[in-house]
Amino acid sequence: MLKNITALTLTLALTACANTDKVDANIASLTNMVDDLSAQVADLKTQQESTAADVQAAKDANARIDNVVASYKK
Repeated sequence: MLKNITALTLTLALTACANTDKVDANIASLTNMVDDLSAQVADLKTQQESTAADVQAAKDANARIDNVVASYKK
């Protein structure tokens, strides 16, 4: 009985070590994916800021055109 318990404990310990390597590899892979996604989010934020600036410039230009048209209507 003691031999069976010892063998079972040894087997579980070896299995746990093997699974730890797999888990570590999965964690490393997921960490890389998170880093990639973080970089993509940063790029999208930069694009959004650029687009927002372009939209504001278009609104300003439109307002100037509206002012010029309004002055001709008077």
